[in-house]
Amino acid sequence: MNLEGIGAIAAAVVAALGVPAAVLVGRWQMRAALRAAEETGRAGIAQAESTYRAALDAVRTEIDAAHLQWRRGIRRDAYAGFLLAMTRCVQAAEALPRDRLEMPQGLSAAEEELTRAKNDLSTALWVVKLEGPPVVADSAESVSSLALELTKALARKAEYHRAANTLHHLSLSNLVAAELDAALMGLAVVVSETGYNAQPGSQQMPPEEVADAVEHARELHGQLSDDIGISEWVALLNEALNYFTDPEALNRQLSSTVEQLLPACREALDARSGTDDLSLTAGL
Repeated sequence: MNLEGIGAIAAAVVAALGVPAAVLVGRWQMRAALRAAEETGRAGIAQAESTYRAALDAVRTEIDAAHLQWRRGIRRDAYAGFLLAMTRCVQAAEALPRDRLEMPQGLSAAEEELTRAKNDLSTALWVVKLEGPPVVADSAESVSSLALELTKALARKAEYHRAANTLHHLSLSNLVAAELDAALMGLAVVVSETGYNAQPGSQQMPPEEVADAVEHARELHGQLSDDIGISEWVALLNEALNYFTDPEALNRQLSSTVEQLLPACREALDARSGTDDLSLTAGL
């Protein structure tokens, strides 16, 4: 066989072998492209998921911040409303007339105002209990109880002053009234000197001097029952016996309890986590 024939056969063999090789190379290239596409797809999906999570976290953070601000505002209004209602209740009791009243309308209006103030305090306390947290609600209830006790003490004090004013005016023209006035002052002195405690809850029996002074004052009042009513007489006698707690002592106790309430309110308004979390998305 000549050289040309050999060359032709060799060329045919090379051509025959080149077709499968080209196919194999194409397959390898296709597989590489597919793998590259898969990796690119996975990276794209991961990037999309990361972007979605970041956007979701941002939305949650924004919602959480708005909710926190809203809840703090609600609680702040509840706490401020309660303290204002407590102050108004005490002020209404302090405004009760103490002078001798020629016209009862003034006393009636003042008593109605005090009743409204008490109702407002009760309503404000329920709002604080609703908004919480429990530590603030419990402290607010203590403040409310003391405020109401103080208003009662102030009301009793005002009633005593009106009764004493009536007795004083009556004593200017009535010798029995003047003697009763002196007898009640003497009773107060005896109570102070003997240390007798007539306040509610005390089991102490009155000393003989106190019992005698009370009986003497009661006999004098019996002669003035048409001029000094039973409620006025009770107010005069209880004051002489120091039967009720001094409003000043209750006022100091109330102030101390309010000072304990304020830090609890501030802590609740600053709360971010824990059992009383203000966060809307804390459990998400």
